[in-house]
Amino acid sequence: MSFDLAFWYESEPSSPERAAQIYDQLTEELGVVERNPALGDFHREVISTYEDLTEENADESPWTASVYRDEECVIANITWSRHQEIGPALIVLAAKHGLTSYDPQDRIIHHPSGRSEQWRTAEP
Repeated sequence: MSFDLAFWYESEPSSPERAAQIYDQLTEELGVVERNPALGDFHREVISTYEDLTEENADESPWTASVYRDEECVIANITWSRHQEIGPALIVLAAKHGLTSYDPQDRIIHHPSGRSEQWRTAEP
């Protein structure tokens, strides 16, 4: 089981509802969000801090899959046993690079400003 986080650049903050839509589209199509060189810088810093998954380090790696990166996003699949350690560190690192973070498990968007919002559905 993994704990997933997605990171992307946006010039205007999205709502939690919009962030969920963005997340659902990120790996299936391009043109969902702006491209930004900060994503490459962020990805390099993540990998230099927490080595990417390899056959040799699979037992001690914090990842359940290689850290995904394309021109618009970075997606990290964190082992459940380490998500409370790695998740917050990645959110802080993303904010340093001016990137939005999205937690699809709890539907929380973390803006680079440090503000976070959770998608709350209406009670029946």
